[in-house]
Amino acid sequence: MSYLLGVHTSTRGEDSWSTKLLDEFESQFLAAHEGTELRRRFTSDIPHLSFEEQRAGRTPIASQSDADRKAFVFANELTDELIGASALVIATPMYNWGPPSSLKAWIDRVINVKTFYDNSEALADLPVTFIIASGGFYSEGENAQYDHLRPLLRECFTRIGVKDQVFINCDPAGPLDRGMVAPDAPDSAYVKALGQIPAAVQRQR
Repeated sequence: MSYLLGVHTSTRGEDSWSTKLLDEFESQFLAAHEGTELRRRFTSDIPHLSFEEQRAGRTPIASQSDADRKAFVFANELTDELIGASALVIATPMYNWGPPSSLKAWIDRVINVKTFYDNSEALADLPVTFIIASGGFYSEGENAQYDHLRPLLRECFTRIGVKDQVFINCDPAGPLDRGMVAPDAPDSAYVKALGQIPAAVQRQR
């Protein structure tokens, strides 16, 4: 079964620009790839790693103890879900110049012996799209030096072997929230981000 994995982090519900763009991405992706299904993973449902879970994730599968296997169950589920996807899209806001902690919790669980420590190539052909919304303008220009989200995502996914990475930027979203710019205005961050979706959804392994 071919499926698109959509990972989303925002707790703003229908007011979230990253989630609005994720909805549109998923709709266009499914239309472009007939027969593909959709799976979603909400990172706020993912607890942060305990030491036991971290240790289990770094232990080769064949060497895991019963306690390791038990501690690795959830990370193993998330990792298999990621490895099995035909494409991955992550939609997230920027929180205080970096990722929401729940997104980091998901990343910490999928960087493990199955994707990194055994030099796996399981994700080498996976196309990954990052949809990022931020109140200020951080995707380029002088504020880019304060952006710790995109560099982190790029580094983490490069480390686990992902070669195809595309960023869709919805910034600055602050003027949209304050009603200073209409969402459908040609120069709005939302419209500009929408324009980047059609090319991104064509990618599938």
